[in-house]
Amino acid sequence: MNTQHSCSLLTAGVLACAVIGVAPRPASAQVLGSVTGDHHKLPVTAVGCLQREKEYRQTHDSGKGRSGQGDEYILVNATVGVASMHVEPATEAESNNCLASPDNGQAIELTGHGEKDLDPLVGRRVVITGMLKNAKHDPEAVGTSGAFTPVPRSGGHFGSELHLREINVDSGALAPVIIPRKEAAIAPAEPAPVAAPEPAPQPEPAAEVAEVIVAPELPKTASPLPTIGLIGLLSLAGAFGLRLFRRVQLS
Repeated sequence: MNTQHSCSLLTAGVLACAVIGVAPRPASAQVLGSVTGDHHKLPVTAVGCLQREKEYRQTHDSGKGRSGQGDEYILVNATVGVASMHVEPATEAESNNCLASPDNGQAIELTGHGEKDLDPLVGRRVVITGMLKNAKHDPEAVGTSGAFTPVPRSGGHFGSELHLREINVDSGALAPVIIPRKEAAIAPAEPAPVAAPEPAPQPEPAAEVAEVIVAPELPKTASPLPTIGLIGLLSLAGAFGLRLFRRVQLS
C-alpha cells in the first residue's frame, strides 16, 4: 500500500466520524445522553402517591432490617419521565385518596435534601423533580409523553434493602387537580302571565221610587159642637119652612 492510498483512507475515515458526530440524535436517545455526573444520575419528573417508608414497609411486609423513619418517604403508583414530562391533572378525589387508587406496581424511594419538605404532602398525589440515581441501564423514553419505566433493582446489582430505585429530591408539590367546570347558571323561567282579575260586577242602579207626598195630618183642635148646632139650626129652619108651606096650601 503506497503513501497516497493510505492518506485517502485516513481522510475518508475522518470525514465519516465528523458526519456521525454532527448527525441529530432521536428524542429518545437524548434521555440517555442527559445522564451526567457521578453514579449516572438522570434529571427526571415523577408523579405518584406519597407514603411514609415505615407504612410502605408495613403494607408490603418489608419490615426486616431498618424499620424506616417517619421522615423517609416512598412514591407509590409512580410514573417516571424526563424532566419535561407533562403531568395530567387528576380529580380532587383521586388526588386526596390516591392510596386507594389501583397500584401500577412501581415504587420509588425518595432521598436527598428536598425530602424534608414532603411531610405535609403525605397521602396526596404529588409531583417530584430530582435526579434518578443509577440510571446507566435505564431504557430510552417511549413515545411523546417522555415517560419510561426505570429498570427495577434486584438487590444484587445496586444493593438496597427495599430493592427500589431512588430519586434524589430537588422539590415536591401537589399534582395538578382538575378544576370542576361551574355549571351554567340556569335562567329562572319567566313566570306565566297573570290573568287580569275580572272586574267586580257593578251593583245595578236601584229603581227610582216615585216620591209620594203625604199631607201632614192636621192637629185635632176644632170641637164638633158648632157642627151639631148648625145641624140643629138647619133642622128647625126646615121644620118652620115646611109648616109655612102647609098653611099656604090650606088657605
